[in-house]
Amino acid sequence: MVDLALVDAFAARVLETGVAPAAALAITDRRHTVALRTYGEAPANCMWQIGSITKSFTAVVALQLAEEGRLDLHAPVTDYIPWFAVRSRYAPITLHQLLTHTAGIIQGSEIAPASNYDVIALADTDAGFAPGAHFWYSNVGYRAVGLVLEAVTGHAYPALVQERVLDRLGMHDSAPAIVHELRHRMPPGHSAFYDDRPWRREHGLAPATWMPTAEADGSLCCSPQDLAVWLRAIWNDDERLLTPASFAAMKAPLVEDDQDGGRYGYGLVVGDGGFGHGGGMIGYQSELQADFATGLGAVAFTNGIGGADELCHGVLALAGGEQPADPTPVPADPMRDDGSCPPLWRPFLGHYRSHNAWGTNLRVVASAGGLVFGWDSYHSERFPLAPLGDAEFRVGESDWSPERLRFDTILDGRAQRAVMSGATFYRTSTS
Repeated sequence: MVDLALVDAFAARVLETGVAPAAALAITDRRHTVALRTYGEAPANCMWQIGSITKSFTAVVALQLAEEGRLDLHAPVTDYIPWFAVRSRYAPITLHQLLTHTAGIIQGSEIAPASNYDVIALADTDAGFAPGAHFWYSNVGYRAVGLVLEAVTGHAYPALVQERVLDRLGMHDSAPAIVHELRHRMPPGHSAFYDDRPWRREHGLAPATWMPTAEADGSLCCSPQDLAVWLRAIWNDDERLLTPASFAAMKAPLVEDDQDGGRYGYGLVVGDGGFGHGGGMIGYQSELQADFATGLGAVAFTNGIGGADELCHGVLALAGGEQPADPTPVPADPMRDDGSCPPLWRPFLGHYRSHNAWGTNLRVVASAGGLVFGWDSYHSERFPLAPLGDAEFRVGESDWSPERLRFDTILDGRAQRAVMSGATFYRTSTS
């Protein structure tokens, strides 16, 4: 059992970093919740957006329909939604490949939240590799799975999750979609005050954009107690949901992440020591982990830009008699241009903005004679660009990356528009 005084002290350290004004936590063994905690500016009965932890719910519904003979996970997606399309010279994409992030498609453009259009827009993107050849995390892939579930059953995704999961497990403080009527049940979300520079504690936070959504990649809201119920159901192969064989498939290391070495099942990151998943929404973070060594699991939430992952793993470290990792963020240096850009690519350098809350801005700078694409915020990201044509580039170090960045509308020697895997950004006149 974990010392709750140590847990409380560590949670205080997480919030002292400034990444969120509030946090919540549930600790469970395989039978029941052993501790509930709320910290900071949030009432104890809140629900929290769980982000991509939703993918495990989507996987369970897909496996249920497979057990019922209504879905074949290894059949082409077009057997169920014939309009589904990606420009590709490879074999058709299957549901199994969408569920395991091995379909070869983009992570997602986020051009149309609370809409099917992101999946429709895949028709204007290119597959980066043959399905099954690599792991490339894709939110839009799970949105496509949700549309398949709807096509097969004739019911909306939220209704399927409500009937087939939440009601069966008695998760009464959860909801299958983020809708306006639930806003009063959640602590207000927070984003970084500045969205175009590496975050520092002194920058502080700002109110986050409110985003309703009902898509299968990340739409659920849960109380800490309810998400602990979900964790136990997966851990114990709860027969109200799936057969042991389906749970075994869900928790099996079906694929390996080519880049970080992790392993993925159906909707879960899996390993010899446990299983789990994280989630990030605009203004909210979440983490779910089961630890086989201690026999404990934890779910954690924050209404900010970070902290949930650190809190969840810190609690399990304390349960194992170890010191948690320091939760203090390490800020990156700002993106800087070193002046080495070849003349052909100079029109593409600069800062571009969008009114999309999921991706507000990007930069392109020169580095060592090449171009680098990225952004600065709480988590700063940098990706090399590999030329594919006069104004189109592959994004990332892997030569099989499906992400593409292209430029157009060149005026006075400067591109006025950048399109990142379908999402449009415009050159900004501000720094």
